[in-house]
Amino acid sequence: MFRAVRKVRLLYKRCEAVSYITKEGRRYVLSEAYRCEDAWNNRFSSPVFQKIKLDEMYHELDTRFQQEGKAAAVDIDLFANAVKIEEHADELEDLVHKLRLSENTSSMLHSTPHAVIRILLELGRHEQLLNILNDRINYGIFPDYYCSCLLMDTFLKSGNYAAAAKVAAMEMLQEDWSNPLTTHLALYSCHMYLKDPGPEPWKEEVVEENDTEEEVKVRVKYVRNPYFDDHFDLCDPQLLLGKTFATIGIALSDSVGYTYQLVGWALYKKWNKVVKCLDEKMEKDPEKQDPGSSVRDTCILKIENLRTLGLVSNECLHTAVVSKVKDVVAEHEQQMITAQCSVYKEWEKLREEVLQKELDKVKTQKRLQQIQEEKERLAKQEEELFFFDNLQKLNLIIKEAKSVPKEEVKRKGKKKEDDENYTPPEVTKRKK
Repeated sequence: MFRAVRKVRLLYKRCEAVSYITKEGRRYVLSEAYRCEDAWNNRFSSPVFQKIKLDEMYHELDTRFQQEGKAAAVDIDLFANAVKIEEHADELEDLVHKLRLSENTSSMLHSTPHAVIRILLELGRHEQLLNILNDRINYGIFPDYYCSCLLMDTFLKSGNYAAAAKVAAMEMLQEDWSNPLTTHLALYSCHMYLKDPGPEPWKEEVVEENDTEEEVKVRVKYVRNPYFDDHFDLCDPQLLLGKTFATIGIALSDSVGYTYQLVGWALYKKWNKVVKCLDEKMEKDPEKQDPGSSVRDTCILKIENLRTLGLVSNECLHTAVVSKVKDVVAEHEQQMITAQCSVYKEWEKLREEVLQKELDKVKTQKRLQQIQEEKERLAKQEEELFFFDNLQKLNLIIKEAKSVPKEEVKRKGKKKEDDENYTPPEVTKRKK
């Protein structure tokens, strides 16, 4: 089966590129209209963004996080949507990270992660953006269908197939292939990466080991047992690519999907799934495996059986994939453009409503604080005005306390245990 996978790679390299090519020779998937530039930039027409000074706003928000440990989610959204230049990219990342760690993270507006993705993508901060998307715990930035397609399209245009495949793998981790355009662009991204990894292939994360001679011991409350969930814990590029192919293949119900389902399970090293997938495709009962044969031999035998049944196509796989992507783009691109333009308008209205509520909340808190300060001032003033009346009452209480006989005070404070006739609870006297 390993040889079969290598043959697939060779087949990809021999295929001619059949995709959208402009006069400059650059490969395109989605049209320029998909970027919705006019609708996206329309947010700057709001008076709120015209008053924002990002340097002052960042200093104020950073001070709030330091003093109060939180800031309003709508303020982070305003900052994110107001960023235009690269100098504020790191500040944007810092604020999103702090919001994620605060109690207001659940109030993050849907336009915030969208703005982070679009702005960093436009500024060319691709590596920074991929790191943020991959660190979901500390940033909480999840691309929607539109952003996923925009990311993959941008990376495919620049020939960065590794980055496009990483975005496809992120979609796989969400286990949602319900959007046809996202699904087929993810398939095309992984297909192009497998065909041509590029000068900077997808590198596996390497954890640097501590080379110091001294053994460092750290006290912990308890030791966690090692656990691998075979999904979010995946970091091997081959396994991620394989599982992405396999899940996409399951979502598609044609020959291309079935082919990539086989390729995916093979790259994912799930050989039992490969055998099961081959058995399900056959219209007759699956043949029993020879106990002495290897999984590779079994897979080759079943593939030959598929060929005998006429279930193997001689069509170029690359041509078939490109044709499918082209058809899906033609059918669904305009729908997503129209829907996204409507979403931008809804976000503008929602941002204004949330901002107004936040301003009303601040005014209410300020008013309550003024009332509390006024009550404290009146209480202090009352204490000063009625000082002598209260002093007379206090002297009278002290005088009455001094007039009480000492014997009475001593009798009141005498313990019951010292009384000869005292009977403890639940204890009866003995008869003499």
